[in-house]
Amino acid sequence: MKRGIQLFNFGAALAADFKGALREIAKLGFDGVEFAAQYGDMSPDELAAFLKELNLECAGTMFSPDALLDENNIAYEYAKKLNSPAVTISTPTASDFTQVWQEVADRCKKIGDIAAKHGVAFSYHNHWGEFTLVDGVSAMDRILAANDEKRVFMEPDVCWVTRGGGDPAEFIKRYAHRIKQIHFKDMTDLKERYSTCVLGAGVIDLESCYRAALQSDAEWYIYEQDACDDAFACAKKSLPVLKQLGENVR
Repeated sequence: MKRGIQLFNFGAALAADFKGALREIAKLGFDGVEFAAQYGDMSPDELAAFLKELNLECAGTMFSPDALLDENNIAYEYAKKLNSPAVTISTPTASDFTQVWQEVADRCKKIGDIAAKHGVAFSYHNHWGEFTLVDGVSAMDRILAANDEKRVFMEPDVCWVTRGGGDPAEFIKRYAHRIKQIHFKDMTDLKERYSTCVLGAGVIDLESCYRAALQSDAEWYIYEQDACDDAFACAKKSLPVLKQLGENVR
């Protein structure tokens, strides 16, 4: 198991000074970073060399669906050069999944097929809307059931699964062999989207999620915090909690 950090947390810092921000992020002590559509205008080879210089691995590569639907997009070159566990997309949070789940399922199938041709894995990252019930079955379950388990993997976010009314530990157990990365996120109020907090300071049952994750095929446990006044300070507080979870559930 490796501990990663989602770079969405550092969007402003990366936009201002991509290399400088990555250098500071490398000092935090995580094993790797998951990119979120920002690649610093560096070529895949340049970025791979820079990560090696920083002694960081790639914990994932997130792109827009349109980018991954283009089989010639440089996204796939980034994924291969960075040795990414997967190329990943998500769906806008305002989406009504009672209406769009089939469209999302079809999109995932197309991207999964393209990714397979490139020899890379494809994973889907959930928010909370995917756990809306459609005739008694969650949209997320329907999306996964409609796709080949060897071509469409899952990157569950334990916080958003909880906010959506699901049980993240149960979800991880059910799709254990279909998971390469897991987002560990906490929040203080499930009704307030922007109440994400440092790990262990909120209401998410992180320990049960971690215990379930150990029984899965997940390669990366990735810390993410959408809302934080100081992303570096929050990360410094959250990494020890992620490490302690590992000690608690041995």
